[in-house]
Amino acid sequence: MRVIVFTGMGGAGVSTLAAATAAAIANSGRRTLAFGVGPGLADALATPLAGRPTPVAADLWALEGAPGAYDAPDPFLAWLRDLFAWRDMDETVADDIAGLPGLVDLARFLALEEHIAGEEFDAVVVDCPPLRHSVDLLAAVDAAARSLNQVFPPREPTVFDPFLRALSGSSVSGDEVYEGGREILRRFSELRRTLAERESATVRLVLSADRRSLAEVQRGVTALSLFAYSVDAAICNRILPEDAGPWWQARRDDERAALDDIRESLAPLPVLDVVLHARAASGLERLASLAGLAYGRADPAEVLHRGPGQGFSHTDGRYVLSIDLPFVQREDIAMERQDDALIVHLGGRSRAFELPPEVRKLDGVSSALDGETLRVTFSDQDSARATKEGRP
Repeated sequence: MRVIVFTGMGGAGVSTLAAATAAAIANSGRRTLAFGVGPGLADALATPLAGRPTPVAADLWALEGAPGAYDAPDPFLAWLRDLFAWRDMDETVADDIAGLPGLVDLARFLALEEHIAGEEFDAVVVDCPPLRHSVDLLAAVDAAARSLNQVFPPREPTVFDPFLRALSGSSVSGDEVYEGGREILRRFSELRRTLAERESATVRLVLSADRRSLAEVQRGVTALSLFAYSVDAAICNRILPEDAGPWWQARRDDERAALDDIRESLAPLPVLDVVLHARAASGLERLASLAGLAYGRADPAEVLHRGPGQGFSHTDGRYVLSIDLPFVQREDIAMERQDDALIVHLGGRSRAFELPPEVRKLDGVSSALDGETLRVTFSDQDSARATKEGRP
C-alpha cells in the first residue's frame, strides 16, 4: 500500500494538494482514500465528508476530522472511559481529556491505522495539520510505539482475576483496561512501522515561494529525518505566472529568487512548482488540472526521492549507527545512553534508538557528523585501548 502524508506551511494549500494527489492516483484506477486528520478536504473536493469513507468518484473515497464528523468509534475515548470507570471516577472527565488539543489528532491517527490495516485501498493520502504540529504528532506516534512493552508489558491472566473483579464491584476489570491500553499502543506501533517504510510511505511538504518558509521547512525535514520519516518532495504552491502583469513584477522577481534559494537549499530533494490558478482549485476537474501542474506526466504515487535513511552497520568489531540529519551542525546534537537505548536530542525533540543486544555491551561511544549523516560508533573500550597500545 502506498501512503503519502501531506503537511507544510499553514495557508500554503496543503489540503488542496493532498486532494489533487489523491484524485490523480484514483484516476489511474487505484483504490484511493483521502484521509483528513482535520478539516479541509471537503472544501477541496467540493463534497460533504464525515468521519467514515465517503465515495467521491470512481476509486476515490474521502473522510475528514471536521467538527461534527466524528461518527466513527473512538477507541481512545472508549479506553479512557473504561479507565475512569475502573477507578470509580467521573467518566465525563474522560471526554474532556480526549478533547484536549493534540489528543484529538492522535485519536484520528488510530482511525488512520485502522484504514491502513484493513487493506481496502491501494493508496492512502493523508492531509495533516501544519508542519510544526504534524512533526509533534508523528514524534508522539514514535514515542507511543516505543513505550508499548514498557508501559504495558505482556501479561498472563491468573486464576485470581475473576475473584478480584467481583471484589472490585466495577463493571470494568483492571485486566480489560490493561489490555485495552496495550492494544492502543500496539496499533500506534503498527502505524509507526508503516509510516517508516521508505519504499511505500513518504512525506510531501507544501510551502510558498518565500524565504521565510524555507527555514521552517528545513527544520521540519531535519525533525522528520530524526524520526525516520522519509520526505520525497517539497511543493512550492501558488507561484505567480510569468504573464501576471507588470503590477506583479516585483513580487514575481522575489518569488523567482526565493525559488532558486529553495531549490539550492533543499537539494537533492525534488522541488515541484505549481503556478497559481486563476480560480480556486475546488472540485475534481480543477484538482485534476492542479495535479497536472504539480506532477506533469509523472505518477503522483511514485516515490520521488530516496534519502540515505538510518541503520546499523558492522565492521572491524565496531558498530556504526548512521542517521541522516540534514541542515544541522554537530553542536546542535546532544546524546546520552539510557538503559538499552541511545537518546538523540535535537531542536527540542528527542528520539530513543533501541540498541541491538550485541551493541548494548559496548561501552565505547564516539560520534561525528559526516556531511548530513550523523555516525555514532560503538566499540569495546578495553579492546580499542589494547589495540592502540599494541597488546593482543
